Amino acid sequence: MMSSQKVIDVHNHLYPKEWLDFLAKKGKIGSLTIERAGPNSVLFYYGGTRLGTISRPGHCDPEPRIKDLDEYGIDVQMVSLPAPGIEVIPKSEGIVWAKKINDYLAKMCQDYKGRFYALAALPYQDVGESLKELERVYKQLGAKGIMMFSNIDGEPIYSPEFLPVYEAAEAYDLPIFIHPAPPLTTEVMSKIHMPLPLYGFTLDTTMAVTGLIFQGILEKFPKLKVIHAHLGGVFPYLVGRVDDCFKTYSKDHGFSLKELPTEYYKRNVYVDAISFHLPAMKCALEFLGPDHILIGTDYAHPIGGPEKIVGFVKDLRLPKKDYEKILWKNAVKVFKLDNV
Repeated sequence: MMSSQKVIDVHNHLYPKEWLDFLAKKGKIGSLTIERAGPNSVLFYYGGTRLGTISRPGHCDPEPRIKDLDEYGIDVQMVSLPAPGIEVIPKSEGIVWAKKINDYLAKMCQDYKGRFYALAALPYQDVGESLKELERVYKQLGAKGIMMFSNIDGEPIYSPEFLPVYEAAEAYDLPIFIHPAPPLTTEVMSKIHMPLPLYGFTLDTTMAVTGLIFQGILEKFPKLKVIHAHLGGVFPYLVGRVDDCFKTYSKDHGFSLKELPTEYYKRNVYVDAISFHLPAMKCALEFLGPDHILIGTDYAHPIGGPEKIVGFVKDLRLPKKDYEKILWKNAVKVFKLDNV
């Protein structure tokens, strides 16, 4: 059983070097451009605007990552593949790469047992193959959750074709981590020449999670657990507007729920604490309570905050029991890590 000193980071990323080399060799995939900036450095651009920067050794290598985590006081990471995900490549390649990436993450978790746990990558281009891979990572590889982007190469994640994935995730009790990805709102950010991560990322995930609620997916699968990146995007700060718009426009759009949308969010959705702005964090806390907030760092991206996350949570001056929930106990419960 974990001690009360643990810090579990649920939002961080790793690119297997083989995957980076594959992308860099392609150079361009649709509106995505991949530029090799050095032996261990890759830049991603979307529509000519920088999407991501891979520059720290820990982005690809577990050894320097562990040194960083020890320095920052982070004990455990739930590791995931960030954007660009495998849904951006052709279906035949995506099926192969999902297996490769999940095998890589499983070996990493085994080699550093207790330090890392994997959120699986799925080939969403083919839902049938996604279900096969989901069964494999759950039964054979010990994955603790699923990585899903805010859209699947432009397709909303609440489209009916993905319902079998949610059904399987609920049956296996695997949380789904919703992370931003182009092209939806990122296209707008690119057009107006603003950084893609500024508003595009948070708006994209907010639309995705709101869609899961409005389209009845969280009602249909009431035990499904969703983790909404970046302190819930903008959802916690617009709760009144969310419910008002639902009540006003439900007939126009064919929405039908037994409860108000915010009730599903409070029950099924968890957020990570990537914000580093105390008033925003306090707003999320007041809306969700301490039971639905997890630690996130966005390691190893340059706009993350692994070095300041623990101090930031301490600055909230919460009771010790709530402090421990956010640092590690909520993650233990959500990902079922009790006996690890």
